[in-house]
Amino acid sequence: MMKHLLQAAEGGDAESQFNLGIIYENGLDDSRYAVEGSLPQAMRWFLAAAEQGLPRAQLKLAEMHAAEPDMAESSVTACGWYLLAMTSLRGAHLQKAQSAYQRAAFRLTSSQIAEVSRFAEGRQRKALTISAISDQPEMVEGGA
Repeated sequence: MMKHLLQAAEGGDAESQFNLGIIYENGLDDSRYAVEGSLPQAMRWFLAAAEQGLPRAQLKLAEMHAAEPDMAESSVTACGWYLLAMTSLRGAHLQKAQSAYQRAAFRLTSSQIAEVSRFAEGRQRKALTISAISDQPEMVEGGA
């Protein structure tokens, strides 16, 4: 199962990337036994999915960055991912992201808040570009 998930993730499937991130974060192996987790690998796969616009991955990245509140840059990055995720989340997930954003943004200066907005806008443009490219029909050789 892990082999197929890894292949799909490496092929660019955002859901597979997110699921692989969860597996690495929680330290599970192919037999579902607990092993040592790998946060760098988890972050890698969450980032890949988040950059494609997957809100759950954006929220997960925000939470991971928010867990390091001693670093101002982590709070800015966390708020950026929260802000980006909030554009697509609904219901309880949206409320959770809004509340977490408010807690994290409370410590930020006005220039850091502006940086958060630039971060989210830049990532949103990137995700839209990736989405537009992946939505293009494939060209078939010899086709009209």
